[in-house]
Amino acid sequence: MSGYVERIGANWERAARRLRVAPARLQPIDGRRVVLIVLAGVALILLTGFLFDARLIAWSRTLSPSTRAVLEWITRWGKSDWLLIPSGVVVVAVLLGDWSRVSRANAAAWFEIATFAAVLFIVVAASGLTTDIIKPIVGRFRPDYVAQGTLAFAPFSFGGYANYSFPSGHATTMAAVAVMAVFVPGVVTIPVVLATGLVAFSRVMLAVHYPSDVVGGALIGFGVGYLILRLMTAAGIVYAVRGGRRRHRFGIFARLCRRGGRLSELFPALWVALSPLPSPPRVPPPDPR
Repeated sequence: MSGYVERIGANWERAARRLRVAPARLQPIDGRRVVLIVLAGVALILLTGFLFDARLIAWSRTLSPSTRAVLEWITRWGKSDWLLIPSGVVVVAVLLGDWSRVSRANAAAWFEIATFAAVLFIVVAASGLTTDIIKPIVGRFRPDYVAQGTLAFAPFSFGGYANYSFPSGHATTMAAVAVMAVFVPGVVTIPVVLATGLVAFSRVMLAVHYPSDVVGGALIGFGVGYLILRLMTAAGIVYAVRGGRRRHRFGIFARLCRRGGRLSELFPALWVALSPLPSPPRVPPPDPR
């Protein structure tokens, strides 16, 4: 057990050395701008609720069973577990690895991957926790549990699923992922943003959330995600400011991708790094003579 503790300590120190870069000087957040953004967000939620909540929920009840089946498959991707579990496993695996057994390039690439996984875990978990705190405070009834209309609330009730409609947790999760893709635009940005929209749409069409719930969840995901990634950029974690532009910190991993065959070495390297600790040398028993 002590050997694995030593591995974790060594890997933690190695990660700290990689992240010791000159911190970026971020502009302080303008309090007035924050207030305006929050007010605009609240106005957007209210406007969405007034214009679309009742109409779209009524339309959702006319969908065919086959359409609902497709939407139920889409909405599953808005769950946070399929993001939190793999990202947590990657971080733990890298912390437990003995990276002195593999090449420096493979070790550095896995540290870059683990750092991204850790930030993804934090962004998704923090935004989801924010939503989980707001839900019982607002206490809005879900569309499939209320017949009184769109304005059925039971604030500060902890009844569970039925009155946990606002904000949408699925929309929050997908928006938190989307903001990571938008932060440094790349080839995955458009697919992730489209997936976010599809999941949000599916929540309304399945009549488990009002459109205003989805808008509120998306705004929370974007807001919490942006604040966390802004702090990470200042620390040079995953993203860094170079030459006045925000860039990702995947230099080694990107180099292995460009070399093609070298990318196939990553998983064998992880297997070697996670192989069991060597057994202590066997001491022969003393000679009784």
